[in-house]
Amino acid sequence: MNAVMPWIGALAGVAATDFLARRDRIEAMTRLARTPGAASAALLAEAYVAACMLEGDAKAHWSIDEVEQARKACGS
Repeated sequence: MNAVMPWIGALAGVAATDFLARRDRIEAMTRLARTPGAASAALLAEAYVAACMLEGDAKAHWSIDEVEQARKACGS
C-alpha cells in the first residue's frame, strides 16, 4: 500500500481514472525530496499542491462521504 494518500486506492472504480497515477507521482515527488541534493522545499511544496488538487478532484468525482469513508478505511 502506498504511504501517500492510501485512501485513493479504496475509492470505488478508481482504477478507471487517472487518480492512482496522480497519487503515485505525488509519492515519487515526496520520495525524491528526501534524497540528497534534491530541491526539497520546492518538491515538497509541489507535492503538497498536487495532493490538495487530487483530494479536491476526488471530492468532485466521488461524494465527500465516499472520500471520508475511504480515508477511515485506510486509517487516514
